[in-house]
Amino acid sequence: MHTHRIPKLLLSALFAMALLGGCKTESPWVKEEIKEQTDPVSLRGAKWNCLSIDSIALNNNQPLTIEFGADGNVSGFSGINRFSGSFTAGTGALAFGPFVATQIGGSPESRASEQRYLQALAKVKGFSLQGGLLRLMDGGKKPCMEFSR
Repeated sequence: MHTHRIPKLLLSALFAMALLGGCKTESPWVKEEIKEQTDPVSLRGAKWNCLSIDSIALNNNQPLTIEFGADGNVSGFSGINRFSGSFTAGTGALAFGPFVATQIGGSPESRASEQRYLQALAKVKGFSLQGGLLRLMDGGKKPCMEFSR
């Protein structure tokens, strides 16, 4: 009776070790998702929704957005109006050219929020992307805006 028990315990222990060993190994795609990205190509292909400006969370009815094109153009929604312009990007570096925008009116609060958003974009000098969060930084490398997809 005891002779059958030892192999079962041994088999259980080996199975548990195999499971634990498998848990310690990280998949390469997990490491890549967590790794900070500074390649400008990583900005493209998504509509980015603004989460915060100067560490203050946004609570807008419609998300403030930005989209980066492969052609060096950028466009988005700034709260009342749509805007577009150009951008230049290098490894971790980002700057916007002048923006043009539609001229739809809005409440004084909405106009102030829109101006704050566009002024924050004008301060941007760099970026990083990590875990699906896009951080835009000012000239002092301080995050001034955060976006998600």
